[in-house]
Amino acid sequence: MSIWITKNEDSLIDKSFENFDKINIGDSIYIYWDESALGGFIFKYKLLRTDTNFIIETDFQNKHIDLPYKIFYKTKAPKKIIQLTKNELDFILSKSSNIENANKDKSNDKFISFLRYRKIDTDTINLNNVDKNIVFIIGQPNTGKSYKFEESQIFNGEDSNKYTYLKVPVSGGVGNEYKGLQNTDLAITYDPIKKELKFGEFLQSLMSAIVNPSVPHVVFLDDFHNQDISSLLSEYTPLFKAQQKRKITQPLKTNDVYKEYFSDVDEFITIWNNFITTHCSNIPIVPLTNRISGQSLNLVYPSNFYLLGAANFNENSLNIFADWEDRAKIIYKNPIDTFNPTLNSEDSKSKFLECCKTLNSNLRDILEAKNIFDYDRYCFGMWKVFNSEGKLISKIEEQKQIIEFFFGMIKNSLKFNNKNSYINDIGWQLIVKMQKNTWFQKHIEKITDFETVNYQILHKYNIYEDDI
Repeated sequence: MSIWITKNEDSLIDKSFENFDKINIGDSIYIYWDESALGGFIFKYKLLRTDTNFIIETDFQNKHIDLPYKIFYKTKAPKKIIQLTKNELDFILSKSSNIENANKDKSNDKFISFLRYRKIDTDTINLNNVDKNIVFIIGQPNTGKSYKFEESQIFNGEDSNKYTYLKVPVSGGVGNEYKGLQNTDLAITYDPIKKELKFGEFLQSLMSAIVNPSVPHVVFLDDFHNQDISSLLSEYTPLFKAQQKRKITQPLKTNDVYKEYFSDVDEFITIWNNFITTHCSNIPIVPLTNRISGQSLNLVYPSNFYLLGAANFNENSLNIFADWEDRAKIIYKNPIDTFNPTLNSEDSKSKFLECCKTLNSNLRDILEAKNIFDYDRYCFGMWKVFNSEGKLISKIEEQKQIIEFFFGMIKNSLKFNNKNSYINDIGWQLIVKMQKNTWFQKHIEKITDFETVNYQILHKYNIYEDDI
């Protein structure tokens, strides 16, 4: 029987809800809604699917809950139903308290641990596309950087109870719906509404990996170029040294670190630190500063913890090299290689697609002639060539706009990498080289005088820079 969750103000569920047709007889659906008085959310209803309709479990009590962000993000839009694993439900319920008891004196509350004993009794799970514990892929947009790190690609249908996967879609600026990676995800912080200490999701995943060494724990930072990840993760930099990574032996289920309740956070941290001291005595220990209660949290680098990231080239992604190049495998995504599988498909006859590949190849040749060999910072691959459904752009006016857009992005890349003086020269050489492509001549620009730079044409395609 499957478990589902959705956000809804009442108990009415119908066919207009996404994934409605996937709910089978015997499945349970938890319905939550905003709780304005205490902050956070409440479980309002629990429904059971029968052969004809849904019935409300009358003995289910409202519960004040704190949802993990990835679940909140997937369900915050109206009429979104998603499936939960048993571990996810257990985590949510373990952090909940009955609504009628939510206003009690916080000084009498116990700390409810987020750690649970988990052990895989089967063979080790292989992670597809991941051959190192820390891997960052950097390249141009729409070159497939993120795809290989998606949960479905790494675990390929594996039972979700056998691993932990946390995807953090990193913020894209003002008004963007993604919250990104925050300091509250990485540290111990104080929640002024609930008046309690909280452990960030990133930190929880790392700690869970330490006490459950047979279970792979993956954190994926998607589009991390939108934040200065190097700065945000600075406190973890001393921890994630390759020579400090160790395989941890499986603790006994009776170990105090798996207790569900502690008198307070300080007791939890004390027992945690004792566990690290006794169980990880042969592993380099790095303390994480606790700025709230003062007692630092000792951490180690377990071999079953994986940190993955995908980003475009910009100043934020380039910063990652200074602090992480000796800790991570950093892959530069070759934008030209992205065409290879595509040109073997039915789209291979497209003259527009052929033009895009030729434009990339010509740009690479021009750059290398100027001893600029990191051309993956300037070439654009299949960016915008295919729409969100994976279909090749077919309307001629849209195709022309894409080529014009590429010229502007080439200029921006040259400026960003302090190659302003090359803009006019590279722009003109590229237009000249593209005269051998019939689609470019017909739909973009046809020239007859190759020797004289036509600055009006450079202006037209926004690949012109005033001489300094």
